[in-house]
Amino acid sequence: MELEELSKLEEKVKLLVESLKHLKEENESLKLELGQLKKESSLKTEERLEIKKKVATLIQLIDSLES
Repeated sequence: MELEELSKLEEKVKLLVESLKHLKEENESLKLELGQLKKESSLKTEERLEIKKKVATLIQLIDSLES
C-alpha cells in the first residue's frame, strides 16, 4: 500500500469517526427528548384520568338529584 493510499484511507477513517461522534451526540439528545416526551405523556394521562373521575362524580351527583 502506497503512502498516498494510506493517507486517503486515514482521512476516510477520520471522517467516519467524526460522523460516529456526531451520531452519538444526536442519539443522546434524542434519548433525552424522548424521555421528556414520555414524562409529558404520562402527566397528560394522569390529568385525563383525574378529569374522568371528576366527570363521573358530577354525573353521579346529577343522577342523585333525579332520584
